[in-house]
Amino acid sequence: MTAERFQIDAKTVRKWRDRFVAEGDTGLLDRSSRPRRSPNQTGIELRHRVLELRRRHRWGADHIAHETGLAASTVQNILNAAGVGRLDRGDRATEPVVRYQRDRPGELIHVDVKKIGGIPDGGGWRINGRGPGPTGGHAGVGYRYIHSALDDRTRLVYSEIHHDETADTACAFWQRAACWFAEHGIRCERVITDNGTCYKKRWATACAATGTTVKKTRPYRPQTNGKVERFHRILLEEWAYIRPWHSDHERHVAYDGFVHFYNHHRAHGALGWSTPAATLTHFEDNLPGEHS
Repeated sequence: MTAERFQIDAKTVRKWRDRFVAEGDTGLLDRSSRPRRSPNQTGIELRHRVLELRRRHRWGADHIAHETGLAASTVQNILNAAGVGRLDRGDRATEPVVRYQRDRPGELIHVDVKKIGGIPDGGGWRINGRGPGPTGGHAGVGYRYIHSALDDRTRLVYSEIHHDETADTACAFWQRAACWFAEHGIRCERVITDNGTCYKKRWATACAATGTTVKKTRPYRPQTNGKVERFHRILLEEWAYIRPWHSDHERHVAYDGFVHFYNHHRAHGALGWSTPAATLTHFEDNLPGEHS
């Protein structure tokens, strides 16, 4: 009679009657539709692995999915559930981005400088907190300048940390970078930089000495040199700010290890989740004669 009166199924009436008999008024409250068991749910250890990769490397869902074998959507759901589904990463391009990639190693080398704060002995404010004192404030340690040269096709990178970004430093850096690429079978054909003061006339002379043609980015278009810009952003997320450092020396020692990790072990989505070194190996048998 009740089912007919309210135009519902008799099974529904019995369900609510049984809940009321068993639990009283509490049994009539709405319940979660989530199942009691989810046998296909990602295991707790794998979820912890996803969150650890996010915390340690600040990788995106696609990269973590490649490392763990999960679907990118599953990874994103795990990150969202843990409240770490979004990373605020500075400004985005304000116009459509035109992506490009050169056909062979050495065809274009991206060069740029990234400035970061120095670290006093004993650690800076990340360890000691902000405030007056030799370790709580700036402590007059100045800045460090990361000079990087990155191959457009393979993303293989040569990088050094210096105390300035003068023309002398930039030109000497390029001479070492060109030799390093040559040791890896890459002849630097073109190099692209922004219009910084260290990349003027003396820079053109240094590049000419290595047989490299100089190219410049358009003013106010850092995305033109976006591959090395992306490398420097990776540096900040996965090396510079990944942990508190007790001194510049400690951070610099770790830098060499990070650059090796980047070149030989860090997978890149733009390379089909290969590493720069593996991508270069793929090209070795097909490089023009002047590269060998």
